[in-house]
Amino acid sequence: MVNKFYPETFLKEPEPTIGGVNISYLGEKYGTPLYILDKKTLVIQAQKYINSWKTYYKNEYKVLFAVKALPVLEVIRIFHNLGLGILVSTGGELYISRAAGVNPQSIYFHGNAKTLKELEYAINENIAGIIIDNFDEFEKIKYLVNKKNTRTNVLVRIIPNIEVKTHTSIRTGQTDTKFGLPIVQAYDLIKKILQEKNLNFKGIHSHIGSQIFDITAYVKLAEVLSEVYKDLKDSTKVQEMSIGGGLGVAYTSEDNPPEVEDLAKEVSAKFKETVGHSFTIICEPGRSLVGRAGITLYRIESRKELPNVRKYVAVDGGMSDNIRPSLYGAKYSALVISKDQNHVTTYSIAGKHCESGDILIKDFIDSWPKVGDYLITFTTGAYNFSMFTWYNATLRPAIVLVDNGEDKLIVKRDSYEDLLRGQI
Repeated sequence: MVNKFYPETFLKEPEPTIGGVNISYLGEKYGTPLYILDKKTLVIQAQKYINSWKTYYKNEYKVLFAVKALPVLEVIRIFHNLGLGILVSTGGELYISRAAGVNPQSIYFHGNAKTLKELEYAINENIAGIIIDNFDEFEKIKYLVNKKNTRTNVLVRIIPNIEVKTHTSIRTGQTDTKFGLPIVQAYDLIKKILQEKNLNFKGIHSHIGSQIFDITAYVKLAEVLSEVYKDLKDSTKVQEMSIGGGLGVAYTSEDNPPEVEDLAKEVSAKFKETVGHSFTIICEPGRSLVGRAGITLYRIESRKELPNVRKYVAVDGGMSDNIRPSLYGAKYSALVISKDQNHVTTYSIAGKHCESGDILIKDFIDSWPKVGDYLITFTTGAYNFSMFTWYNATLRPAIVLVDNGEDKLIVKRDSYEDLLRGQI
C-alpha cells in the first residue's frame, strides 16, 4: 500500500522520483535544502474539494485556499485557475494574492488584529468579504467606509465552543480563544452592523482548529451554525456560512486523516436536516490542499555516535526551514537516499542550528547514511515555507514545482546579500 504521506507521483523504486523527475537530480541541480512540490497532488486535492461540495451541497459553495499554509505565487495561481477563492489573514497575504492575479471578489480576509492600514487596503481592493473578529475592528471598518463613503461586505466570526483533539496551539473553536466572539456578543455586533448603511452583512464565519481527524466535530459545528442561522433569520438574511478549514493530513503511517468527500457529505447532510441548504457554504482548506504535495530534500553533512546513548545524523537544514517539530513536537516521516541499504539502525535526524531542540525526527529507523547522501522528509508542503526563519542567518530554500517529468523553479533560494536586505 502506498504511504498516505507520499505525494501522488512519488515513486521509491528503482530510485526515488517525484513528478517523473529523479529527486537526487533535483538536489544536484538546485542545491539543498530544497522544497519540492508535486503539481498533480495540488490539482487532485483541489478537485476533491470542488467535486465533493458540488456533489453533496445543493446550493452555492466556495472553497477558499488558506494562503497562510503556502503563500507562493505559482501555487495561488494554480488554485485560482482551478476555481478556488483565497483566504488571507494579513495585508501581506492579500498583496501576494493580488500579485498572483487573483480577482479581489474571490478574496476573504480574516484575523484577530487587523490594522487600520490593512483594513483600508482590503476595502480599497473591494474584496469579497472582511471577517470581523471583534468590536474594535468593527469601529475601524465603520470609520473607513464612512470616510470613503463606500460599501463593503462583512462576516462575523463566532466562537462555536467546540473542543477538538489537536495540539493546543492550533485549536481555535474552544471557549477560551483569541479568535472571534461568543455567540451572544456576535449577535450584538450584528445588530450594530445592520444599522450601518455602508456595511453589508453577509454571514457567519467559524473555525474549530487545524489538523483535525474527527469529522463529527464539523457535524457538531454545523449544528451550532444552524442554530445561529435560525436565531438570525427574522432580523437579517444570512447569505454565507463558513465552517473554516483544518482537515488533517498524514505525517506518519500512524495518521489516518478523513476523506474530503466524507467531510462534505456529512456536513451537507446535517445542514439538510436542520435548516436546509439555504445559504452559500464556505470551506477554507490550507494544509489539506498543500501538505502532502510537498517534500523537503536535505544533504547529510555529519554523523556521530554517542556510545550507549544515541546516534545522530545532521542535515544542512533544520528548524529554519521546518520549525514545527521544535514548536509543536510535530512528527514527520523520512527516507534516506543511499546506495548502502544493508546497515539499518536507529538514529535521530538533527538540524544544523545552534539549538539542542533542533531535531527533525527522533529515533528514526533507516539505513545508516554516508556524508553527502540525500534525505527526504514528507508532508512539508504546509507551513514549512511560510514559517521559515532567518535564524543563524540561514538562507531560505528554493521551491521547485514538478509535473510530468519537468521541473520548474518557482521560488529562488536566498543569497547572502538577501540577509542584508533592509539593514542600514
